[in-house]
Amino acid sequence: MVNGTTKNIYLLRHGKVEGKAALNGLSDVLVSPELQEQICEALTRQDITFDSLVSSPLRRCGDLASLFAERLSVPLSVASGFQEMNFGEVDGVPFDELEDKWGMLETFWQDPANHQLTGAESLQGFHDRVTQAWSQLLNDPSDNILLVTHGGVIRILLAHCLDIDWKNPSLYSKLSIENASITHIQITQFAQSFISVKSIGLPVL
Repeated sequence: MVNGTTKNIYLLRHGKVEGKAALNGLSDVLVSPELQEQICEALTRQDITFDSLVSSPLRRCGDLASLFAERLSVPLSVASGFQEMNFGEVDGVPFDELEDKWGMLETFWQDPANHQLTGAESLQGFHDRVTQAWSQLLNDPSDNILLVTHGGVIRILLAHCLDIDWKNPSLYSKLSIENASITHIQITQFAQSFISVKSIGLPVL
């Protein structure tokens, strides 16, 4: 970033997905077209001018981003670094079918940094992937960027920007980032970057 410039990045969590409740990470579950349209319409009513859009490649984000980018006639890019965490063998499996995995899940939720799910991405790996993608995003010349992404990604980015412990289980179990909500982060560049979290999880609908 150039000295004296300000960049606004709006983190939008995708809408509520179809199907049974599950730990959806890399599973490419969908948001209904009707709900995507409702979110898109609500975004057009926001008092924000977006210069560009960036999206996770997963369709629950990408379908909305494509719809909104076309509506606004703004450029859209896809960044795989912002896709959700891979939850391994339990990824996308409905909770009511995971009776024999509850012990493993409870252990994971209590201390995700030190208990990796079978076949899953580690929390360290997830953190490093997301923060690397964030560093690349800060080089985007746009001043106002909408990033369509996931709850886990937004929590990692908040921890990164607020300089708090991303290994703390409370970040994932107690910080509510609802579907179709916007988190606003502002970065101002002088001799160094000054980061301000302007809002967290404000509903779009």
